[in-house]
Amino acid sequence: MKTIFVTFLFFFFYYTNNAQDSFNKLPQAANISCPILLVDEHIIANKNIITSKEDIEDIAVIKEKPSRKAHFYNLTANGILFAKLKKKIPSKTQTELNAFFNLEENNPVYVNGYLLEHDTYTIATESIATIVLVMPNEENDLDQKVINVWIISQEERKNGCSL
Repeated sequence: MKTIFVTFLFFFFYYTNNAQDSFNKLPQAANISCPILLVDEHIIANKNIITSKEDIEDIAVIKEKPSRKAHFYNLTANGILFAKLKKKIPSKTQTELNAFFNLEENNPVYVNGYLLEHDTYTIATESIATIVLVMPNEENDLDQKVINVWIISQEERKNGCSL
């Protein structure tokens, strides 16, 4: 039952996404259609973090596109699912990720190509598929090196998320 519910939510986001405002993103994010899962209001994860319906304490979705003032606005480009889970989710802060790459602690961090506009977000360690150090170039218009954390697989980047 949980699988059907989560599948429905991802299907809902995929087909109701309307991106009229611009999002702060890298060019690699252009073809991404996978929604973000936000656990306990600050941990960014992928759907695989939920292994059974017993993990879920509460779940919610955004029905309408939030205003730019919402903390999570830039994460909503492909939809967002909020979950409170009964289990603890190990995560890394943006500062910890930057330190690993010898970057300034407040250096910008992207997830699936979308900028994390607030430093309160952490990333679930078991959701990290790949971390890429992105160098500035004409295509991405960056003025410094940044980290892009992929929480979706190469296959999902190419073909979209499985429903």
